[in-house]
Amino acid sequence: MKRLFGLAAACWLMLSAVLPLSAELTLPPDVMQHATEGINGVYSLDFDTAQKNIEWVFAHYPDHPFAHFGNAMIAWSRYEYEYELSDDRQRKVFEQILDDSIDGIKRWMKQNPDDPNAYMGIGALYGLRAMFSMRNRSWVTAYFSGRKAIKSLETALELDPTYYDAYFGLGIYQYYAGTLPAVIKILAKIVAIKGDPDAGVAQLNLSREKAHFTGDSSKLILIEVQNTRGSKYYNPQKSLEYIRQLRAKYPKNPLMHYVEIICLYETGNYDEVSAQAEQFLKLIGKDPFYKDIYLSRAYTALGTVQMAKGNWAQARVLFEQGREAIKNQEPSRWGVWNEVRLGQVYDVLGERDKALKQYRYVLSFHDKWGFDNAVKQLLKTPYAVPSGGDVGPLPPL
Repeated sequence: MKRLFGLAAACWLMLSAVLPLSAELTLPPDVMQHATEGINGVYSLDFDTAQKNIEWVFAHYPDHPFAHFGNAMIAWSRYEYEYELSDDRQRKVFEQILDDSIDGIKRWMKQNPDDPNAYMGIGALYGLRAMFSMRNRSWVTAYFSGRKAIKSLETALELDPTYYDAYFGLGIYQYYAGTLPAVIKILAKIVAIKGDPDAGVAQLNLSREKAHFTGDSSKLILIEVQNTRGSKYYNPQKSLEYIRQLRAKYPKNPLMHYVEIICLYETGNYDEVSAQAEQFLKLIGKDPFYKDIYLSRAYTALGTVQMAKGNWAQARVLFEQGREAIKNQEPSRWGVWNEVRLGQVYDVLGERDKALKQYRYVLSFHDKWGFDNAVKQLLKTPYAVPSGGDVGPLPPL
């Protein structure tokens, strides 16, 4: 579920960009039109449409925060979802655009020092850099980028106390800083950092209820929060309610569809998971937004739900079908996760030699996705179904 954060953060960048500007900075309606079309493009993963609208704004309003927000957001979304975090070239494109976007907004702020939208925007970009650095275990960069993000968002609220959209970023910081002990333990050796998850959830709900444009992004983060097992906020039924609202609003987005599958899995509605995953699979190659790279997601859902039902032989068939379906693709995070799951199935079926081969295959890849530690443990100790039959969440580790 952590990948939901990326979609919400990316949408936040675009959504923040179209907040009403102060009177002296109000833009013509055509800018707002392009902003709206760009937003719809991102939420539908129609990156060509989104990019076309961003380029128009760059041409007519150089260095306006909207252009830089949107450009960074598109680059991140493409890396996260079109390439499944698996293309190092796209990663470099994103990193360069992020740096250029931050520099561009700084230039805007020199000319417009009291524009709350500029502080909101640069706060969003620093927050995105913090998240990206955390995923890549660059803890010091993550911390200082996060601090800059929070300071900028707080400044936006000082300039405009009704700027409820700023609570989205503040809520994310408070919640994740307070619930990621591994990160906190490392950072605590360098700087003092703490968060308040209760305050974070309250701020996310405030954004969900009152924000002009970050309400939908807040729902995405709250879905992740409410699907976190063992948490006092665990409420997958509420998550299912939120994602169905979002799917109705953005019906073209296949990731909204897939998040509903995840939420159905968390509620234990396994038959509906299978039905929706079959539908998801059938749409790949037929609907222009359901791309081949999502094949592994479909087979992960189909195979994992059979694991959860105790149908291990059927799970094996589905994961092996998933492997065959992507044999001509570059490995993605979900594709490698399929290989991990297949190894676990082999272990349960008593085929330890095949399981070991699977785990070694996973370790042959550069650990872009954080699987190695868990897989190394599986090499030492065969996978066994936990007591109660809980095979764990559907998404990757």
